[in-house]
Amino acid sequence: MRTLICLLTLAGVLWYSQAASPLMAQEPKVRSALSSKAPFYAGQKLTLVVELLAPGYFASAATFDIQDPQGLLIMPPLGSPVVSTETLDDVAYTVQRHELSVLAPQAGDHVVPPLTVRFQYKRAPLDKDSVPASLHTPEVKFQTTQPPGTEGIAQIISARELTVVEEWKPAPGAKPAKAGDAFTRTITYTARDMPGMMFPPFPSDKIEGIAIYPKEPEVMDHSERGDLLGKRVDTLTYMLQQPGQYTLPGAKFSWWDLDASALRTIELPAHVIQVAPNPALASAQSAPEPIAPSHWSTPVKITAAALACFVVLIAASHRLRQQIAAWYRLFLPVRLQPLNPP
Repeated sequence: MRTLICLLTLAGVLWYSQAASPLMAQEPKVRSALSSKAPFYAGQKLTLVVELLAPGYFASAATFDIQDPQGLLIMPPLGSPVVSTETLDDVAYTVQRHELSVLAPQAGDHVVPPLTVRFQYKRAPLDKDSVPASLHTPEVKFQTTQPPGTEGIAQIISARELTVVEEWKPAPGAKPAKAGDAFTRTITYTARDMPGMMFPPFPSDKIEGIAIYPKEPEVMDHSERGDLLGKRVDTLTYMLQQPGQYTLPGAKFSWWDLDASALRTIELPAHVIQVAPNPALASAQSAPEPIAPSHWSTPVKITAAALACFVVLIAASHRLRQQIAAWYRLFLPVRLQPLNPP
């Protein structure tokens, strides 16, 4: 009887250990792949999906260690991850889906290197302590091609629904301009599936006779349910300094339309303005005060002239001593400041 009880007890222990070991032996997992569909073009934003699988429950937010490799721009995920559950080998996992943006400005072969992801999880909801996890995503290889007809463009942007809007306050030519007037120019770029940091800065080249004051650009990215909307706003103020005829420059912006598979060009026109003089800004040079007729007597004039000569001699003597001292210092040893002080 005792032998039977021992055998049953041992069988129960073995069954429990086999039933519990899959859960205890399972470790967190990570998966990554590009969700965008080929072909890929230079200057196109691609989506890298990273899925984290915790055998239990997440106890902290995930952090990504991202180092941009040569020729690639990798941006961390925006917003909150999508959470779901999945069962693998009879083990229940909680899954976090993160979307990272990957952009290759130039055409060629590219590799997204392994990324380090750190988070904490609990195997059971009532566990007191959480388990730290540090995972590495597998590398992802892909290839980008140059959009047709864009070979002469240094950096092309491949996007969807890209717009460039220009606003003037006041509009050039709406009324006569004069020196001292100012024009504010605002250029707003927006596009789907394109981060705002990829839009080029609007040129602010020097114009003789006009002072240009560019404002710090505003770069904004908005993500909602996986859709990214990038935006950049450039603001320049042109201050008219002198009368004359001037040209406020235009600009041309080319981009590749992913939806239409076509090259698009947006042109912002130049504006020629005639600046008239502004009497209010004329340099007010005060007229010299008339010299009153002198009523000094001759002895007083002679005394004043002698005093003036004496002051000039003293000043000259002081200047002469300074010149001699400067000449003497040329022959003194010089102590140089070290370039790399200890």
